[in-house]
Amino acid sequence: MLNLLNCLNVKVRNVVSRAGIALKEAVEIRLRVNSPVMIKTSKRDLFLDEKIVITKKDIDDIVANFTKNSIHAFENEINKGYITIEGGHRVGISGDCIYDQSGFKGFKNITSLNIRIAREFPGCSEKTLKHLITPDKNIYNTLVIGPPLSGKTTLIRDVAKNLSDGFKNPYFEGCDITLIDERGEISAVYNGVPQMNTGRRTDVLSYCNKSDGFFMSIRALSPKVIISDELGSVNDFEIVQYALKSGVKIIATAHGFSLDDVKKNLYLKSIIENNFFDRAFILNNRPLKVNEIYDFQKNRVIFNDLD
Repeated sequence: MLNLLNCLNVKVRNVVSRAGIALKEAVEIRLRVNSPVMIKTSKRDLFLDEKIVITKKDIDDIVANFTKNSIHAFENEINKGYITIEGGHRVGISGDCIYDQSGFKGFKNITSLNIRIAREFPGCSEKTLKHLITPDKNIYNTLVIGPPLSGKTTLIRDVAKNLSDGFKNPYFEGCDITLIDERGEISAVYNGVPQMNTGRRTDVLSYCNKSDGFFMSIRALSPKVIISDELGSVNDFEIVQYALKSGVKIIATAHGFSLDDVKKNLYLKSIIENNFFDRAFILNNRPLKVNEIYDFQKNRVIFNDLD
């Protein structure tokens, strides 16, 4: 967090530093031109010091700090709508969009920043681990479902670490993991180095197209498990099917409030109805709270409201 605060300009840093406990609970810091600083926690939105509003110069200064005055070095990320900074924090960008004949090229006149605070919660997956391991010490193909800010990424990061390193209850020796981190959020890569601990048997493919990542990892990295961020696009049926036919287990996330909600995505509906996954962990609006576990083989909820 200190690295993040040091990247803010003096004016904004002073405002944010006075937020107290709200800063410790923050999941996002929102900076918008002509608006006060806003901190978002899992429970509320809090505007800080209504008398102090963000200016365009504040945004420009902070972007310069985030990019170390070399915005062109971050061009590939900016073209995707964000910057990843030291500590693994992701900064979403909005403003005037630039297009050419090939499509979206980036931004000019950046007018707002959404700083998503990367946090590790070691051990947050411990209560779910027994529901990932089969009686013969294999791993259930598992879909982790939840709305934005429910903790999907944080949960599977800790799952990756535990499956990679092994654990005692129930006993699991550990196995080779490939983490396909298409947006760099799970491992929080900065300058090629993961900022988060994803385990000692984990190979990370960061900023890698999901299709390429699945094929490359199966052909070259020999994982027992592939852990991936969000499914739900046109090629996902093919890559999940390919992995399962290759004997690789899959743990992945999907946006949604429930299993029925996820099935509104036609690509995910096809994956689910073809029984590619064994189980679904469904998170609710409380961060890292697994509300229920659904078993696709038994066609029913097997656990409710894990505490």
